[in-house]
Order: sequence, then C-alpha cells, then structure tokens
Amino acid sequence: MTIWINQKKHHYNDSITIFQLLKLLNNNKSGIAIAVNNNVIPKNKWDAFYINNEDKITIITATQGG
Repeated sequence: MTIWINQKKHHYNDSITIFQLLKLLNNNKSGIAIAVNNNVIPKNKWDAFYINNEDKITIITATQGG
C-alpha cells in the first residue's frame, strides 16, 4: 500500500488505522490534527479510520506563539 504523508510517499504492507500510523511514525498524538484526502478526521475516530491505498494524509502540529 502506498500513501502520501505531508506530500512524502510511504509504503506499508498492510492496511492500517490513523492511530496505528501515528505509532509507526513515533508521533505522540498531542496537539495535532489529521486530514485524509482534505477531510479532517476527528480524534475520536482515529482508532477505527482505516487508510486506503494512495490516500493523502496531512498531519498538522499546533505550535505556540503569537
């Protein structure tokens, strides 16, 4: 399976959920938002939302500042 994460190509052998993807990426899941194919996925659905081949995932990290 090929997916795009922040415009970079990644390959995975099996279908995975957003939650599993974040674990593989070593992301602590704090202060982020995720969109799949330009649709924001609510955090409470990450463990059940499966990523499909050729999906485009955007991970946005909140930062402090002003």
